[in-house]
Amino acid sequence: MITLKDDNGKELPQEVQKRVNDFIDHLKDVQWFQPSPNLKKEDVEKQVKFTLKCFGVEAEIEYRKLKNKKDWDSARASACDSAWASARASAWDSARASAWASAWASAWDSACDSAWASAWASAWASALASIEKLLEDNKQFKEKYPNGAFIQLFKLWEMGLYPVGILKENKKFVIYVPPCKQEFPF
Repeated sequence: MITLKDDNGKELPQEVQKRVNDFIDHLKDVQWFQPSPNLKKEDVEKQVKFTLKCFGVEAEIEYRKLKNKKDWDSARASACDSAWASARASAWDSARASAWASAWASAWDSACDSAWASAWASAWASALASIEKLLEDNKQFKEKYPNGAFIQLFKLWEMGLYPVGILKENKKFVIYVPPCKQEFPF
């Protein structure tokens, strides 16, 4: 368990520490890039639509399969697309502006360390979701994102998918689908 502190070095309340540490501990149980064979397209699309609504973004969904190294390279490059960075920036600003800056840094480091073995992108998603867990009680963040934002995006990672966001090239929310044990119905 990591100890989270505020900017003055004072430990954060135990309920905040527990909430963030529970989320970080959960990362080792996520089936990174391994969609369940019984995952339904309707469930994914429902989660995507809700996630986009949480960010205040409208977009169509596009699925792309990950079959070979070229596909994985393309997915990583797409994840760096600046259109998604814009959506990310609004939630990021709320997090950065909060009084939780030092604790945020601790959560970021721990989440990145926990998920790094899976992939850089999953570590990024994990860190942002853990920051959001930290900010759950922050009034400014809660007003702007009453249903969360990155925590909703993280649910797509938990489904074993690789959401990369909205691409400039087609203005669609792109989700890469890793290989499955059975043919994926998307």
